Amino acid sequence: MKKMILALTLVSSLFAANSYAGKILLTQFNLTTGFQEMKTSLESAGHTVDIVDATISGNISNSLNTNVYDQVFLWDLTNQLYLTTSDISAISNFWSTDMGIAIDTRSYGYHFQGSNSSEVALIQNIAHNLELSGGGLWIGSDHAPGWSYNSNALLSALGFDLITGQYSAPVNYADPTSVLLNGVTPTSLWGGGESLGKAPIGLQSNGVEMFAHFGNTNGQSTIPYISASFDLTGPEPTQSVTEPSTLAIFAFGIMGLLSRRLKK
Repeated sequence: MKKMILALTLVSSLFAANSYAGKILLTQFNLTTGFQEMKTSLESAGHTVDIVDATISGNISNSLNTNVYDQVFLWDLTNQLYLTTSDISAISNFWSTDMGIAIDTRSYGYHFQGSNSSEVALIQNIAHNLELSGGGLWIGSDHAPGWSYNSNALLSALGFDLITGQYSAPVNYADPTSVLLNGVTPTSLWGGGESLGKAPIGLQSNGVEMFAHFGNTNGQSTIPYISASFDLTGPEPTQSVTEPSTLAIFAFGIMGLLSRRLKK
């Protein structure tokens, strides 16, 4: 019986080790609507989320220095600059170029329609792919310069191009091969008639290449609203992952062998 319990414990640990659930630090600025909805959406996908009041100087750095996180979600829901030198330094120390990063310049969709099924699927897809990247950053902002002060301060420190411009064209495009498209209807995402920023794409000064996943197209040119460091097909897992079906076969094999021994 003890061997059977040990086998079940081993199988359980194997499944746990191969799940991609992260611990996420989510920043909260002036506007309060949407944070709990985002937390709920991420936690329903298996992640753990802590919300930190980023309007208080040093709160982000204190959180990162006293806790271990896989991802940081800088949701720049404010028109004021709050990030301090210590906060930027702490996030810079947390992130490295071999981790993932996603930039969403129409992120106020989570403020205005956080329970929308496409918004929920999108944020879950982003968190999942960041975790596959070994962790990383999500930066959510709006147009520049008025609603991206904190985002651009951090992007500059990390060696990325800044969020630029003010656009009112709706989200009407997603690359059909984008890994972030699962469960998302692009035209259901917030952005139509609103002022959005242009997300950085292409090779950055820090050596990271950013790929456009969602945006607006008029048939001739595309304005990128959501870009990410992982390409359209998604990142390669940072550790080898055994397929669940393989784990299940292995588990039943162990249990079968032990059952036969116990019957003897």
